[in-house]
Amino acid sequence: MQLKGEGRQAVASSLLGGVDAIAQIEAEWRRLLGAATRDEPFFDPEWIRIHLRAFEPNARLRIVCVRRAGRLVAVLPLVEEEARWKGIPYRRLRSASGVHSCRFDLLAEAGEEDAAARAIVEHLGSIDGWDVLEIRDVPVGGAADRLLLRAAEAGFSVGTWESMRTPYIVLPAEGGMDALRARLGAKFRQNLRRRRRRLAEGGQISFHRFDRADPEWLQRFYRLEASGWKGRRGTAIAADPRTRAFYDGVARLAAGRGWLALYALLRDGEPVAMHFGLVYRDRYYLPKPAYDERLSPCSPGQLLVEDVLSDCIERGISVFDFLGPQMDWKMDWTDRVLPHRWLFVHQSTARGQALYLARRRLGPWLAGLLRGRGGGRGSAGRTDPGGS
Repeated sequence: MQLKGEGRQAVASSLLGGVDAIAQIEAEWRRLLGAATRDEPFFDPEWIRIHLRAFEPNARLRIVCVRRAGRLVAVLPLVEEEARWKGIPYRRLRSASGVHSCRFDLLAEAGEEDAAARAIVEHLGSIDGWDVLEIRDVPVGGAADRLLLRAAEAGFSVGTWESMRTPYIVLPAEGGMDALRARLGAKFRQNLRRRRRRLAEGGQISFHRFDRADPEWLQRFYRLEASGWKGRRGTAIAADPRTRAFYDGVARLAAGRGWLALYALLRDGEPVAMHFGLVYRDRYYLPKPAYDERLSPCSPGQLLVEDVLSDCIERGISVFDFLGPQMDWKMDWTDRVLPHRWLFVHQSTARGQALYLARRRLGPWLAGLLRGRGGGRGSAGRTDPGGS
């Protein structure tokens, strides 16, 4: 006999497999995006599939699904893997994301965050094969924060590590670009005007936006990004076939969905600064900028930001999200940042608890050491506290 209310409870289960497992719930996953608390392109199933196929094609996935009366109300895609931290071997459930994912979160229907978190904690607590749950680059206030709270209530050892603070600009609804410029420092505004005049002395300046994944302009962007320090260090997109495959895939996805915004500031027809940007709903995201370092005295990168901001305001976009860590050039435009954290839930296994104690004791000391060397929070460097 079925009791009254039975079947209405949020219940979690796991879908296991490789990257192709995403297809089994893709239609429901996309529907969930539109109803989710935080709807961003980085949580789209195709974005995650592109990332996995580029960087982790053989990943073992555990996609945790939460349903209420058969309806998908939350999804948390995880990678199962063996890892080490300071010589300690352990079994990890990690968010299906990486350094190019921008951010990650538990995707939950609005109003279902807490119930979904409870169901996931109960489900993961009932299965073996993992010592640590690690969710990377979660924005503070994200749905995964509920997961951490519910895990702590259930008796799990939990922890956090601030990975970055991402600057963003709330764009004015009235007053146009003049209203935004009024927020900026007088010296910075003056520098922008002077540097734009200086850049124009060398040739004809023009500004363009490309909404298609045009191979020629994508190649121009990759060449420009590789022309400076990223190329010399081997960290440019073009230096790694996997990274190139990821951005090619994102460009095709974004163009097909109407998200792509490939911006270019040209001098005599040649790009001096470019953005690999995304416009999603009423927000502009900047996964990758590039500029000609030979023209650094003219600040072509900042001049392009100014032009993109003006275009965004005209298009009715409400937020310009720089993505990535806090940097001085971003903070010239805003004083707002969104902190991101890595969230850790430690299982009550011997290895899980040993790792928790080691992180708890060594974590603050290591964080201070890294900050002293120029790494860690708020810098261009990203240090992985969770192993490899």
